Amino acid sequence: MRCLMIATLFIAAIDFVGCSGKTAVDSAGTGASANMAASPQANERPTAAPQPIAVPASAAPDHVVTVFLNALRSGDSPTTESLLTAKARQELARHSLSVDVQSAPNATYQVRPAEILADQSGAHVKSVWTERFDDGDETYEIVWALRRQQDGWRLAGMAMELIPGQTMQYLNFEDPADMLRKKEEAIATLQQPVAETAQQPPSNSAPQRIER
Repeated sequence: MRCLMIATLFIAAIDFVGCSGKTAVDSAGTGASANMAASPQANERPTAAPQPIAVPASAAPDHVVTVFLNALRSGDSPTTESLLTAKARQELARHSLSVDVQSAPNATYQVRPAEILADQSGAHVKSVWTERFDDGDETYEIVWALRRQQDGWRLAGMAMELIPGQTMQYLNFEDPADMLRKKEEAIATLQQPVAETAQQPPSNSAPQRIER
């Protein structure tokens, strides 16, 4: 199931088996104490909202992906959101989804040189993302799709193996409904062998009598 975790890591509104979603307020922080913690004191200045990392419009597609993955690893939500295409941000907002990543400080990544499409309007950037878990490392190959906008190259989607051993599927950030459908289909496919195993009758473990 881990292969799906990175595909939905930056969409906080999607609950996913094996991933712990962030909550706005912890259950222990309700009541008056939560209100006091949420609002600054009268003699304190409100903390300025974090600003995204500025990426110049002239930045190459592979550089944009590098900044995006570094922000993804550190949990820098403003930067990851700013590096999506305008349509992706608009469609995610229309579906009440938001880019809100969970940091993965143990992750490492490699970014390959960009492949610019013939019409110069799009680019593909291959990357390798490795996450370290207690029981070993997991490596994912991801191909990022970028589109050129007035403010530079921005991410429109990603392609990866949602099901190990099968062909890559494209997750279109500009079409959240299709992206969610593919995610649900992949989850159902991965869960099917588990369900079939659970339905099988238990094997007779009693020792068999050997006739002599």
